[in-house]
Amino acid sequence: MQTPTVRTYLVAVRTMTDDLCDRGLFKAIMQDYVDYIYPMVPIVHRPSFRKALQEDQDREDDGFLALILSIAALVVATMRSRFQAYQSDTYSLRFSSRKEFIHFCYQKVMGLRTSSYFDELNFQKFAVPYLFFAAYLQLGDHNWARMFSVEAMQIARLLNLHRVSDYDGLNCIETQLRKKGFWLIFYCFVHAHLQNLLGERLTYLDPVLLNSINPEDLMPLEVDDEFILEHKVVANATPEPCLVSGFIFHSRVFWAAIRSPHPSTAAEDPCACMRAKDPRAQVLYFQERLNCLQNLLIDIPSFLQPWKSTPENFNEGVIDENTKAIRLQLSSLRANLHVTHLWLQSLILDQLEAAKSHQQGQVSATNIDQQPAVLDQRLLWLERQKLCRQLFFILFNFPRLSLEANGLHLANKVRDIMTSLLACPFHPDDPISKQAAEYVQLSTEILSRLDSSESMNTMHLQTWVDTDRIQK
Repeated sequence: MQTPTVRTYLVAVRTMTDDLCDRGLFKAIMQDYVDYIYPMVPIVHRPSFRKALQEDQDREDDGFLALILSIAALVVATMRSRFQAYQSDTYSLRFSSRKEFIHFCYQKVMGLRTSSYFDELNFQKFAVPYLFFAAYLQLGDHNWARMFSVEAMQIARLLNLHRVSDYDGLNCIETQLRKKGFWLIFYCFVHAHLQNLLGERLTYLDPVLLNSINPEDLMPLEVDDEFILEHKVVANATPEPCLVSGFIFHSRVFWAAIRSPHPSTAAEDPCACMRAKDPRAQVLYFQERLNCLQNLLIDIPSFLQPWKSTPENFNEGVIDENTKAIRLQLSSLRANLHVTHLWLQSLILDQLEAAKSHQQGQVSATNIDQQPAVLDQRLLWLERQKLCRQLFFILFNFPRLSLEANGLHLANKVRDIMTSLLACPFHPDDPISKQAAEYVQLSTEILSRLDSSESMNTMHLQTWVDTDRIQK
């Protein structure tokens, strides 16, 4: 029998992810990220990422090892069916729960950090906490997610992802990555801006910084990674649908939820403190945000429209595996884009209804006829029902895998939209109330399929314990 050389032994045994799972399985998880999750979380440059995986770069580069471990955590957290496949006889993954797998990845990543870890920063060190933030959020573990979001926000600020003037000196790949990174962390900012009910979340941008940003300056180039080289961007020879297009429209939707997309108009928006003192300004602000969102996606490309099952330029004859993968990715992007679009409208309707109620309360002492106000409330609830119908179209007509690739985020958005129907102010026999009750009942069955968390949804509850307040 031939004795293995030292080099053969290192190749066979010293793979840095062997204590997590078999290398074949680990590369399958990385492929699942590229196939399913990447369109919504494009935090790597695909060609460079594939090359580094093929060369087993993680053996020598702790930064890349931390990155792929955090990507593995996100894949497992997001896609319950894939985790079940990893546990099957084919792969025999040893972890019994997704949380156990993710926490093992986290501990391994923390073990890579030295005392000088934060002395040198780069985009990779932003990506790692962002991915763990997203992974724990997908699990429904909001306490862990909060802490990782703070680290990701801090590194994003130190890298000045929000300041396009600081992009000078970066190559084409790094510039594209950082612009995508800005929007990924901006999504977190908008979530906190609209849902920070307990006031416990730190935010990424203050009002002054937000006012200084032109969103179009920070939009990534509308080309896929394969056409972005280190020192140049090449033209795509074929007019195929571009995944970045969906990412760009998704970013514009988030921006429109809190600011006008037009810099001159946005400069005139009253600040939050002014709106808090002036109920009329508050109502006008939320009405403008709602109108802006409603009109934002009217002229989107056909391959991003919600009713478009396949892009027009795909051959309906023989469909290869690559074409199937692209179709699924585009479907996942469409689901993400349109559910987010409906969800943000629903949140703003909640805020608008509260603002109108506050405004009407201030004039209730007068003898003004309240009939127009009642009519206005009915119009708001008809808007809610319209949103629900559009949401059900997506949930019943999109492929299961494209919905699953959006993970718990999508389930939480559906839950937020449907929860708002529980506060219907009309009599139970009113047609609006009856329709709202039917929608809530229908959503219960849908959420039982979509909700992949391993714990109860506690996003809006205090789930931490201040131990100094416990009397012993």
